[in-house]
Amino acid sequence: MSALPINWSKVPHTELVSDSEDDTKVAEAKAGEKQQREEEAKVEHCRQKEARKVEEAQRAEGRGSSKGGRDPES
Repeated sequence: MSALPINWSKVPHTELVSDSEDDTKVAEAKAGEKQQREEEAKVEHCRQKEARKVEEAQRAEGRGSSKGGRDPES
Protein backbone atom coordinates (compact mmCIF):
# COMPACT_ATOMS: atom_id res chain seq x y z
CA MET A 1 0.00 0.00 0.00
CA SER A 2 1.28 3.45 -0.94
CA ALA A 3 2.01 6.12 1.65
CA LEU A 4 1.38 8.91 -0.87
CA PRO A 5 -1.48 11.30 -0.07
CA ILE A 6 -4.64 11.16 -2.18
CA ASN A 7 -4.93 13.88 -4.81
CA TRP A 8 -8.64 14.67 -4.37
CA SER A 9 -8.69 17.01 -7.37
CA LYS A 10 -8.38 13.92 -9.58
CA VAL A 11 -11.49 12.32 -8.09
CA PRO A 12 -14.27 13.44 -10.49
CA HIS A 13 -17.29 13.28 -8.16
CA THR A 14 -15.70 15.29 -5.35
CA GLU A 15 -16.19 19.03 -5.13
CA LEU A 16 -13.51 20.59 -3.00
CA VAL A 17 -14.71 23.32 -0.66
CA SER A 18 -13.12 24.87 2.35
CA ASP A 19 -14.69 24.53 5.78
CA SER A 20 -15.65 28.21 5.72
CA GLU A 21 -17.39 27.79 2.33
CA ASP A 22 -19.21 24.76 3.68
CA ASP A 23 -20.21 26.63 6.84
CA THR A 24 -21.49 29.54 4.72
CA LYS A 25 -23.60 27.22 2.56
CA VAL A 26 -25.08 25.56 5.65
CA ALA A 27 -25.82 28.93 7.27
CA GLU A 28 -27.50 30.19 4.07
CA ALA A 29 -29.61 27.04 3.83
CA LYS A 30 -30.68 27.35 7.48
CA ALA A 31 -31.53 31.04 7.01
CA GLY A 32 -33.60 30.19 3.94
CA GLU A 33 -35.46 27.46 5.81
CA LYS A 34 -36.11 29.80 8.74
CA GLN A 35 -37.46 32.49 6.43
CA GLN A 36 -39.73 29.97 4.73
CA ARG A 37 -41.08 28.76 8.10
CA GLU A 38 -41.73 32.37 9.18
CA GLU A 39 -43.60 33.10 5.94
CA GLU A 40 -45.66 29.91 6.32
CA ALA A 41 -46.50 30.88 9.91
CA LYS A 42 -47.57 34.35 8.77
CA VAL A 43 -49.82 32.86 6.06
CA GLU A 44 -51.32 30.42 8.56
CA HIS A 45 -51.96 33.26 11.04
CA CYS A 46 -53.77 35.27 8.35
CA ARG A 47 -55.79 32.21 7.35
CA GLN A 48 -56.87 31.63 10.96
CA LYS A 49 -57.71 35.32 11.40
CA GLU A 50 -59.89 35.22 8.27
CA ALA A 51 -61.57 32.00 9.47
CA ARG A 52 -62.42 33.71 12.79
CA LYS A 53 -63.94 36.66 10.92
CA VAL A 54 -66.09 34.32 8.84
CA GLU A 55 -67.14 32.39 11.94
CA GLU A 56 -68.08 35.60 13.77
CA ALA A 57 -70.08 36.82 10.77
CA GLN A 58 -71.94 33.51 10.61
CA ARG A 59 -72.68 33.72 14.34
CA ALA A 60 -73.94 37.29 13.95
CA GLU A 61 -76.23 36.17 11.11
CA GLY A 62 -77.45 33.28 13.26
CA ARG A 63 -78.34 35.61 16.14
CA GLY A 64 -80.26 37.89 13.82
CA SER A 65 -82.35 35.06 12.40
CA SER A 66 -82.98 33.43 15.82
CA LYS A 67 -85.47 36.19 16.72
CA GLY A 68 -88.13 34.44 14.68
CA GLY A 69 -87.37 36.44 11.57
CA ARG A 70 -88.88 39.64 13.02
CA ASP A 71 -87.35 42.92 11.99
CA PRO A 72 -86.72 45.04 15.12
CA GLU A 73 -87.79 48.19 13.26
CA SER A 74 -91.29 46.91 12.37
